[in-house]
Amino acid sequence: MTIFMDASAVVSLYSLTDPNHRPAKNIIYKLASDQLITSNFVFAEIITILSQKVSKEKSTFAGNYIRKNFKIIRLTAEIEELAWEIFKKQTSKNVSFVDCTTFALYQQGLFDKAFTFDSDFATNKVPVLN
Repeated sequence: MTIFMDASAVVSLYSLTDPNHRPAKNIIYKLASDQLITSNFVFAEIITILSQKVSKEKSTFAGNYIRKNFKIIRLTAEIEELAWEIFKKQTSKNVSFVDCTTFALYQQGLFDKAFTFDSDFATNKVPVLN
């Protein structure tokens, strides 16, 4: 199974004080045989948030791990355009454009489920791990 790693899940894994740290650890151990992917947009989000909330060292460590072990999807102009259309249809002001790029990747069939703690994935009919 191909699993999309969202920033909320990865940040939870690396932040010991995050309220989702323990659930994230429990889920990640179950993914040993799955292909883990993320996008270049989400990668940028992960390392920025970790640098600001945890530490620059943890951010660099996580970034190196992701670059070595995840497939990073580089967004095309077509995916960005689809994400823009998805973004314009959102009714909540709290749905990020970055999340919309992930929804677009799902619509294109690039992954099966997302590992995330963001509720907007389910709202946009993207299956998530529990």
